[in-house]
Amino acid sequence: MTATQPATDEVAGGHVAFTIFAVAWIVVLVLYCSHAIVLSSDSINNHVHVWYIAHDLWHHGRLPWRMPVLAHGDAYAYPYGFVNWTTAALLWPLFGNWTVTLWTALGTVGCIIGTFVAFPELGRGWYAAAALANPAIIEALLFGQQSFAWAAAMLLFGIAAWRRGHRLGAALLVGVAQATHAAIVLPIALILVLVYLPFTREKWALVRWYALSCVIALPAVGLVLATPTNGDISASEHVADFLITLGPRILIVALPLGYVLMRRTGIVRLAPCALAVSLLFSAAFEIPLNVGAQWHALWHRAGHTADLDAYLHSPEFRPGATYRVLRARDGKLGLYHVLRAGGHLDSEMFPESMAIKNFRNVDEYAALLCDRRVDQVLHDSSYDDVRHTNEAAFLQQLAQGASNRVRVDVAASGPGWQAYAVDRSHC
Repeated sequence: MTATQPATDEVAGGHVAFTIFAVAWIVVLVLYCSHAIVLSSDSINNHVHVWYIAHDLWHHGRLPWRMPVLAHGDAYAYPYGFVNWTTAALLWPLFGNWTVTLWTALGTVGCIIGTFVAFPELGRGWYAAAALANPAIIEALLFGQQSFAWAAAMLLFGIAAWRRGHRLGAALLVGVAQATHAAIVLPIALILVLVYLPFTREKWALVRWYALSCVIALPAVGLVLATPTNGDISASEHVADFLITLGPRILIVALPLGYVLMRRTGIVRLAPCALAVSLLFSAAFEIPLNVGAQWHALWHRAGHTADLDAYLHSPEFRPGATYRVLRARDGKLGLYHVLRAGGHLDSEMFPESMAIKNFRNVDEYAALLCDRRVDQVLHDSSYDDVRHTNEAAFLQQLAQGASNRVRVDVAASGPGWQAYAVDRSHC
């Protein structure tokens, strides 16, 4: 690049693009923080764990290890998220549910700041706008991926520390990042190290310090492997789910790295292309990931749980019993309400754990109720409208005596919903 050639971050329109995205982020964050609970795909999972951890922390003076209210008693309090969930639990008495919303927003802001600290080359113009438009950051907020956002932010600050020669700091940050979300951020960090290794002169130093970061993350890896969800789906489903989850999130580092390389070429006209790349990825994820529903959650204030809440305060509700809750269109808010009323759930909060599927026959369905020690099934017609499974039909068959192992009886009902009491005495 000659002295008279304009810098790639000074291509006309770049500062305007950056300003537009910066203002858009401010508006979205303010709107997000106006909710006590944002009913997006993953947000209620954060509320459930932070609420439970806060209860043990503030009422019993300890951090919980197990979480018996989930997965018919087999769940862990920290399948991930130790740093963000624990710190949020510390503030729970002050802000309640809004703590979780605030912590998700803070993790997202951490990703934005971390991107520019790790890659200062992207600090202005089109490349800065492209960094702000990174779909991995946008979706972390919209989907309520709080643990990923916090872990990714720490990973980015770890990259910044490494690039500035702070080896121990980088290893510690990357180690804690991997421990915070071992299932996704550890593979991202590993891929990053493998890609970077051939190009650095400090190969053995990189391997040694990265090995230290992995040692820090080992306990979290153990929890990921031990979580009950692993036993709820097949190996092939594990692989597919991992790739579907990893693909969009790896862009948290892949895109800024790509933009740094684009900028180093000195080709001026590539600068606007960087923003186009971010926007194209966002458009590509819109339908497959149902991003539109997450945007809708920013405007939607509450789920429709009035009928469920009335049941939870009725004599038919049994605190301490294990419930299988079949509901849709409420962002899992109904599950959270069951827990806070004193009920337990047959699954974790992950879709993979919820057995949302068609069952081969009534015996297979009865086996599920036995294995998960389900005491009641709360069925809402919204579940059938959205999920289109045959579970409601098998509930009716069990009520008619179709199985020798399990029988169900209607304990309560209302317009569009039923509460089935499950007799598992012959399981």
